[in-house]
Amino acid sequence: MVIVLIGALSVGAGSLFFSKGDYTAFVARGQLLSSALLAQQVALGMSATSNPVNLTVSVNGDGDWQFSVNKVGQPVQTLTQDAAGGTLRVDGVALSSGDTQTFTWDSEANLTSGTNHSIRFTAETTSWVCLSASGYAYAGDGACP
Repeated sequence: MVIVLIGALSVGAGSLFFSKGDYTAFVARGQLLSSALLAQQVALGMSATSNPVNLTVSVNGDGDWQFSVNKVGQPVQTLTQDAAGGTLRVDGVALSSGDTQTFTWDSEANLTSGTNHSIRFTAETTSWVCLSASGYAYAGDGACP
């Protein structure tokens, strides 16, 4: 009985270890949320100055997704996630190798564009990140307002 139970569990859990695409979009969503919240916090911390904080979302030469936070042109944090053959879309436009999209927070931690944005990671699964015009980043559930 125990052997049958262990066999059944190993078949079910084994799929988690066979394909990076199964969790790539989920991990990328977490990394982008972390980067966007950091950018907002840095912008709030610099509220006495008018220096903007940027978050650049890009696809590097290796096809990996990259998230870079910069303040006054100086890097604060850069995170890279293996895309595992997936796609990255910003406001419905797919980014390919070398493409970038930059989001900027002002001294009040609002996005300078004044609009909401949606970022969708698609691999074996799909994950969404929403950036509100007020500068807040949150995980979307199938779409962003």
